[in-house]
Amino acid sequence: MSSSLAGSDRAVDHATDHPGGETIRPTVGPDQYRITVLQDRVDGLIRALHSRDAIGQAKGILVAHYGISADEAFRLLTRVSQHSNTKIAELAPAFVDRVRESGPALPQQCRIVTEVLEDLLAPAAGAAACRQAAGTVRDERDR
Repeated sequence: MSSSLAGSDRAVDHATDHPGGETIRPTVGPDQYRITVLQDRVDGLIRALHSRDAIGQAKGILVAHYGISADEAFRLLTRVSQHSNTKIAELAPAFVDRVRESGPALPQQCRIVTEVLEDLLAPAAGAAACRQAAGTVRDERDR
C-alpha cells in the first residue's frame, strides 16, 4: 500500500464556512479518507484509459491517411496540441469525432483497406486449409 494511504490513520478535517459565519467541521475517518483517495485514483485511471483509446484512434487515422509511423503520428498530435494549447486527451477525441462526422472514406480508400484485409486474411485461410489437409491425412493414416 502506498505511503499516502498507509499513514492516514488520523481523521481529516474539512472545514466548511456557511452563511452567518458558522463553520461546520465534518470529520472524515481514516477509512473514508482511504476510500476517497482510491476512488480518485480509479477515476483518474478510467479517464486515462478513455483518452488513451482516443489518442490511439487519432494516431491510426493519421497513420492511414499520411502513411506515417505511429511515433510520427503522435509527434504530429503533440505539435497540434501545443500549437492550439489543447491537451492531447481533449484534442484526440475531438479530432476523431470530426473525422467520423465527415462521412465514410472515399471508395478508393475503402478498396485499399479491403484489399489489405483480404491479403492479411489469405495466409490465415491458407494455414487453416493446410491444417485441415494435415488433419485429413492423419485421419486416413490412422485408419
